[in-house]
Amino acid sequence: MRKLMMSGIAVLALSGCQSKPANTYAGYVEAQEVSIDAPQSGWLTGVDVDRGDAVAPDQLLFRLDTTQADAALSGAQSRAEAAQANAEDLAKGARQADIAPLQAQRVQAQSQLDLAKANEARYAALEPKGYVSPAQMDSLHAATRSAQASLANIDKQIEDKLLAAREDQQRAAQATAAASGAEVAQAQWTVNDRIVKARLTGQVDERLREPGEFVAAGAAVLTVRPKGREFVRFYVPQADLSKFKVGATVHVTCDGCAAQAARVRYVSPDAEFTPPVIYSVKERQKMMFLIEATPEHPDALHVGQPVDVGL
Repeated sequence: MRKLMMSGIAVLALSGCQSKPANTYAGYVEAQEVSIDAPQSGWLTGVDVDRGDAVAPDQLLFRLDTTQADAALSGAQSRAEAAQANAEDLAKGARQADIAPLQAQRVQAQSQLDLAKANEARYAALEPKGYVSPAQMDSLHAATRSAQASLANIDKQIEDKLLAAREDQQRAAQATAAASGAEVAQAQWTVNDRIVKARLTGQVDERLREPGEFVAAGAAVLTVRPKGREFVRFYVPQADLSKFKVGATVHVTCDGCAAQAARVRYVSPDAEFTPPVIYSVKERQKMMFLIEATPEHPDALHVGQPVDVGL
């Protein structure tokens, strides 16, 4: 009876071995890993995903402290507002309140001119009778000219005040305002860049940092496996290596999934598991070479899943 049972087990084992097609090689599913790094240095205030979580584009991943960046943004906004106000002010004339003092001065200058002209006219009538000397008349003429010049000077100042600034001054002010606007945009980008969001679809593989840690710019906070970047790794003995070329098509099967084609993307130039002895016919049988293939439907496979690969 025992012999019969052993014979039955042997037959089942033999049939199980024979069920696997020839030229089939064992492998497993792997995926590219992407490192999500801190774009700037600073204190980590929050990590919003954990290992195994699915991520999608624009999903919040982690946050860096924004205190300093917010202060820089506020300063840039204030400078931009001042520059814009200055540009607008130069594009228009002075206010009435700015001109009022000059208008008061003009009234006084006009009064002095009127007085100078009156004196000049009065003494001019007395000059033919000999009551006024030529020197006195020269003094009166000079006083009138001086009053006229003062009035003309004030009128010119009022005219200049009513005009906008010169064209080159306005262009300079507008350029300063534009540069200040660019500084605001840069400061805002810095603030936004400290709130890190996903730019791909995938699954979190490792969470490397925790809130409260100080991270340097470029330091990894998370690693993510992008969706659709799965590939197959398998090993073939050196005797079968010539059957596989980059670009060749292989067939991938696994438990519970439909068979699909895959394209060979990489053939290792180095042997794996090579014993440290001089090669011989017997030892060459132990040499295995790594091959990677990209499946047509990578989403149908799961990382770490064992597969069979055949030609």
